[in-house]
Amino acid sequence: MKYPAPIWRGIIRAEAPGWFMDRMAHYTDRQKSFLVYAHGTAVFDVSSSEPDIAKCNAALLDVVTHAPDFSVMPMRDGNFIVNFRGLVYGLVGGEFFKQNQQQLYLDAMKHGLFPTEALLPPSEDSVKAGHHAIGLYARANLYLDAESPVVVGQFTLPI
Repeated sequence: MKYPAPIWRGIIRAEAPGWFMDRMAHYTDRQKSFLVYAHGTAVFDVSSSEPDIAKCNAALLDVVTHAPDFSVMPMRDGNFIVNFRGLVYGLVGGEFFKQNQQQLYLDAMKHGLFPTEALLPPSEDSVKAGHHAIGLYARANLYLDAESPVVVGQFTLPI
């Protein structure tokens, strides 16, 4: 399936899949089942205690084939949740962002936007916090996960 995608590639995640699983489970009070993909995208399945891979893969495609807007939510522990369409989320580690902030800013503006895309004027606080770079980074990873949906973790609700 063809759809526009950012050209940002070669993104190296510092966090292990287990870290993503632990953080996303923690943020949902271990009350939602989800899958974690190789590039750090999480897709929740609220219809079952065990996430359905086909349904989660379809949710990934639903995001990338529509307007791929996002919102960034800072968490109390310093990490960032990036909310896409529906039940699709990205997670960016706060330490990873701090260590790579300058490069992420440069790469986000150079490779993270679509050719005809422009950022809405962000608030001064979100610019200082780097939310546009965090969101574009998570979105580039989302597109990598949609192109090659490799599940690296699954959180299932206890029965």
